[in-house]
Amino acid sequence: MDAYQTGGDQFIAALERLSNVLRSLQWNAAYAEGLYPLQLQVLMLCSSRRGQALTPSSIAAELNVTAPTMSDTLAALERKGLIERKPNPDDRRGVIVQLTADGERLLQRMQAWNEPLNVALERIPISHRELAYQTLLELLRELYYSGVITVPRMCLTCRWLRYSERQVTTPYYCELLTMELVPLELRLDCPDHEQVVH
Repeated sequence: MDAYQTGGDQFIAALERLSNVLRSLQWNAAYAEGLYPLQLQVLMLCSSRRGQALTPSSIAAELNVTAPTMSDTLAALERKGLIERKPNPDDRRGVIVQLTADGERLLQRMQAWNEPLNVALERIPISHRELAYQTLLELLRELYYSGVITVPRMCLTCRWLRYSERQVTTPYYCELLTMELVPLELRLDCPDHEQVVH
């Protein structure tokens, strides 16, 4: 059975079209602030991981870029006063990357970059959103298991998550948080993630 018969071609084409929309919205917002897209991605990652020790190499791995590219990007952001590099408390030879107050303010100004998508999502029934989100998470999980994605932090690759269709309200249960999770509560990026050992 080929990809067309299984819906693979159509699904990938839809993802590609959606990623083009995301890229366009994000890039336009970045350029309006005098940033390159990768620079904005670094700032957003630093914001979402506030309180965690982000190293240049871990950021490069997350964003799937080379170490030299990341070094140039961080240097540019540092010159703009949007990030700072501090000594890594866990490695005296290394550094960690943190947002500055100016970096925080810039991201606050740019919060509305994805507003068109949020408005469109609000028009879609929640059951459809749940199914779509679960499908995307399952796709990311399979890409991780096949080695395409190198950094997993989502619920579906975490040892704390239990799945059982016998549960009444939702099949997902987090043993760490000791609570049920409805599909839209499944995390894509969890600081408490512990990888499933196969």
